[in-house]
Amino acid sequence: AAPRALWSLPEPPPLPLFGIGGRYATAIYTAAAKKGELEKVDTDLKAFSEALEGMPALTAFIGNPNVPRAEKAATLVACLDKMGGCTTSKNAVAVVADGGRSTDLKKVLSMFNELMVAAKGEVTAHVTTAQELDAAGQAAMSKSLDELLAKGQAVTVSYSVDPGLISGHTIEMGDKFIDYSAATQLKKLTALLGIGV
Repeated sequence: AAPRALWSLPEPPPLPLFGIGGRYATAIYTAAAKKGELEKVDTDLKAFSEALEGMPALTAFIGNPNVPRAEKAATLVACLDKMGGCTTSKNAVAVVADGGRSTDLKKVLSMFNELMVAAKGEVTAHVTTAQELDAAGQAAMSKSLDELLAKGQAVTVSYSVDPGLISGHTIEMGDKFIDYSAATQLKKLTALLGIGV
């Protein structure tokens, strides 16, 4: 299933987010949607988020409590300006910094990305297996996950290995956690039988 086209993104945020980061991310989404700039703001903030990862000095500057909020906001806006960011994107990071939440900026950007992924009809899933899956196993897993999705949604899957699962796998998809591991089944069985481990 192909993800939803950007021109058909919903104006109201597609899912509720909580906490301070969620409120800021939702406000950014709403402002960008009203101005018809979701695609541009998404591109700007993804690039800015990647740039932050590569600039530890900027991250330290943002987290420094001795730097005034206005100075942090001006620096973040200048960075986005150099990157060609639109006014809505620059206003978004300025509001976060002016609100004294610059230490939450990475979380806000991550949560905004969650909103955009949901708006596009994309779903991310993380699969942890006891043994590494080969290409055929990954293809079968992706096909199984596609069957769990609503019409118009697409899944992006990441994989990791945890031998502690013994056998089987776990799936984290959105707010769902599915556990098909032998380790969990053994824990349930020992609890049911009252056996101490």
